Amino acid sequence: DINFSGFRHVYGIPEHGDKLSLKSTIGTDPYRLYNLDVFEYEINNPMALYGSIPFMIAHSARHTVGLLWLNAAETWIDIEKSEDSASLLSKVADVVTGSSASKIPHVGTHWFSETGIIDIFIMLGPQPRQVFRQYAMLTGTGTLPALFAIAYHQCRWNYVDEKDVAQINDNFDVY
Repeated sequence: DINFSGFRHVYGIPEHGDKLSLKSTIGTDPYRLYNLDVFEYEINNPMALYGSIPFMIAHSARHTVGLLWLNAAETWIDIEKSEDSASLLSKVADVVTGSSASKIPHVGTHWFSETGIIDIFIMLGPQPRQVFRQYAMLTGTGTLPALFAIAYHQCRWNYVDEKDVAQINDNFDVY
């Protein structure tokens, strides 16, 4: 279990048809790290789609941290969002500073993989730019594709026949 105390939102892990901020999965299916090509996928569902990079980011106005879960097996992640009561020391500090933060946001995550060795890398930021730089130092950066490959991509999925393809081709100049 990996807990992100002081954060309300976590982002990342599998590509899915839902909001960017990952939702709590308590009482429903966990997020699944498994590459799928799903036609007519469900909206507002944590079901995995095309990509499943085991990288999670917790972000707040003051700090950003990243987590890379390195395991090749199929993996699931449960997420629970809550607010914890502040510790006694925090309550004393609140009295001294005049602050009133009696509840601390908290995102708890439970990662479980089918098999294998698990390596966990934590990127401490403190800002998003530094987290991504630290992530790139671990994984490397992608190379820029050839110039001719940086252009419009037309998916071939779901064409009915040659007439359908010709009509789509003719409409490229219209739009």
